[in-house]
Amino acid sequence: MTFEDNKNLKYKRLRGHTKFLHQFCASYQKDTLHHAYLLSGNFGIGKSYLARQLAAYLLQEEYRNTLYKNSNHVDEVEYALSLNEDSPVWRQVFYHSHPDLIYLSAIKSEENKSGQIKLGDIKFISNLTNHQSGRGGWRIIILDSLDKTNKNGTNAILKVLEEPPAKTIFFLISHNISQVIPTIRSRCQQIKLSPVTNNDVYLILKEQILDQNNDEVSRLVALCEGSPGMALLITCSGINQFIEKFGVIIQEKTPQLEKLLSLATNWGSALSKNPDLSDATIFVFDKLFSQAALFSVDANKYYNRNEYSVTSSLSEIAIILAENFTANELSNLHMEWRISFQEAQNSYLDMSVFMQQSIYEIYSQTHLR
Repeated sequence: MTFEDNKNLKYKRLRGHTKFLHQFCASYQKDTLHHAYLLSGNFGIGKSYLARQLAAYLLQEEYRNTLYKNSNHVDEVEYALSLNEDSPVWRQVFYHSHPDLIYLSAIKSEENKSGQIKLGDIKFISNLTNHQSGRGGWRIIILDSLDKTNKNGTNAILKVLEEPPAKTIFFLISHNISQVIPTIRSRCQQIKLSPVTNNDVYLILKEQILDQNNDEVSRLVALCEGSPGMALLITCSGINQFIEKFGVIIQEKTPQLEKLLSLATNWGSALSKNPDLSDATIFVFDKLFSQAALFSVDANKYYNRNEYSVTSSLSEIAIILAENFTANELSNLHMEWRISFQEAQNSYLDMSVFMQQSIYEIYSQTHLR
């Protein structure tokens, strides 16, 4: 199962983000909805799911005929949250088949090696907005995400937002709002969404991951820091096997270069084929370097294996790094690794070579210093 499959798993109920839900439903009742909402926040906290849930809420025209005249926004929120796979409109929205919905996302493939939303994709919006709604109601555009939109595509989005079509609402998603150009931000209602509470993350993971015990789920909750999407991605990407093998090799006192290079080659090869593994690798290395830096400052204060790892391997690697590098050195290594990883991907380099170089650098420095 890929993470793309996980995106369409049937959550029993949207969890979190209730403050914005109340605001949105109140605006709907007052007929004061904005034409564009910019939903920002950490990866995997449910921005796309929230946008689709609200799309289903707006497109569920049948419900408008059953509202009580004295209903209030709390009733609306409960209704919006109650929509699930039992509703045909919900199913059409979540499987991207509703005639009045466009859901744009980019998946890296042989046809789209950059993994970006391009100008041609944005132009497709006009196929919807230049015609009357198929069912006489709202038209919804969801762009997931702005972070994966190239320059020409971004300019095309801006042009549409400057002259918004009637009865049309845009949900624009960003994992890093600082990278969204100011002219787009100024034309949207900006909604900064918070991480999901640990309790809600736990409930989501228990609904979606049926083959892990409570302790394993609890470690995932602690690791993902309010991002159930990242926890699901880590689970389905296969990164655990690479981290565990790396942990074993790096703890060996006698250099095992053959094992190390074999691991790096296999990891890099998998990265080239699996975008989910790329995202999981970035997250895990970010976590590894940051926790190693904390351990380097004060191991007794920060070290708790159950809090920081899906398996103990990640913590063990962080401890070894902390024993060999200062916090400042680890911060610099982290930055260099991040830049090099992004450059390797953007240049379509052989990720096996990149992983060999980066993993060997960590390994050799910890054994030869």
